[in-house]
Amino acid sequence: MLIVLNDDRAYLAWLAHHRAGYVLDGRRRPKLGQLVLHRAACDSVRPQAGSRRHWTTGVKLKACALDRDELVHWAEEETGLEPQFCPACAPQETPPAEAVHLTRLERDLVDFVLDAALVHLEPDSPPYRLTVGDIAACFAKTPGQLAGPLERLEAGGWLTLEAAGTRGPAASCRVLPTPQALRSLEAFQTASDAMIQADLASLTDRAPQAGAQRR
Repeated sequence: MLIVLNDDRAYLAWLAHHRAGYVLDGRRRPKLGQLVLHRAACDSVRPQAGSRRHWTTGVKLKACALDRDELVHWAEEETGLEPQFCPACAPQETPPAEAVHLTRLERDLVDFVLDAALVHLEPDSPPYRLTVGDIAACFAKTPGQLAGPLERLEAGGWLTLEAAGTRGPAASCRVLPTPQALRSLEAFQTASDAMIQADLASLTDRAPQAGAQRR
């Protein structure tokens, strides 16, 4: 999750690369009813042609994430209630199934990360260590060659790239599946959100900490 204060450029950059994500809009030190959840593609939280707005300055706050439930839980912790849901974009509803247009390489990358994650979800498994460098070596490519596909998969909500820099994911950047990716597997299609979050948390808990991580 990314909380943006006094940085409209960072907020707009996040929107540009994460159209499948969600945005929590509100005021700093929010009170009951002051946080509203939107889809990142909602016109209410995106700049429109010919309009200028201050998005994160003054008393304004934006919290951004690919995982809707993460924002809902944060709002509950801050105010004691779940956020309001934008009536225009209805972020609480599951959008109609759409064809997911991934390239062959992108599909192979998602499958590879899922396979690695499933191995490490087994009891007594070793720490989860999968990095961009590991994936590049297995695909006989350089980390730079995979930077574009991996960033597109992150923007589409399929992968999480931890500790990725502004110039793209480094070889040491850890790669994890998202709830969306896990739900593409038959074994997880009926799993509760809490169960999937617990599984992903177990990967993070077992993983070695290598530098700062991006939430």
